[in-house]
Amino acid sequence: MMKLALIGLSLVTLLGIDQVRSKEVRRSIKTEVAEKSILCDDKNPKTVRITYGRVTVLNFPFRPKDIVKVNPAFEFKQIKNDLVLTALRIGANSNVVIYLEERRCLFNLKSVMEGGDDLLIVKDPKDSQYEVRF
Repeated sequence: MMKLALIGLSLVTLLGIDQVRSKEVRRSIKTEVAEKSILCDDKNPKTVRITYGRVTVLNFPFRPKDIVKVNPAFEFKQIKNDLVLTALRIGANSNVVIYLEERRCLFNLKSVMEGGDDLLIVKDPKDSQYEVRF
């Protein structure tokens, strides 16, 4: 009888550990997805995939100054450093120019049915360069 109790206790403990680990794995996967970044580039536009019926957030290092948009198939809302994008039509494509303090970013927008970007952290490639004086 004691052996059965120990086996039962061991089984419950193992199942509990497995559930904790699976939650940790799910959290790490969500964190990886949530921290996707995109480069701000004024020569080579980067593609932003916007799922129809959902929003996509572009998070900039500081508040964008101006937004030049062409296609009314996308809706734009600026909230602090974020630019919230919504696709109003399925299969729509457009480009957008976003002006920052001393920089501009070009993006190609693409409306998709699934698999779009939820949150993109916009990075400036110049931020990773360091000036060395001799």
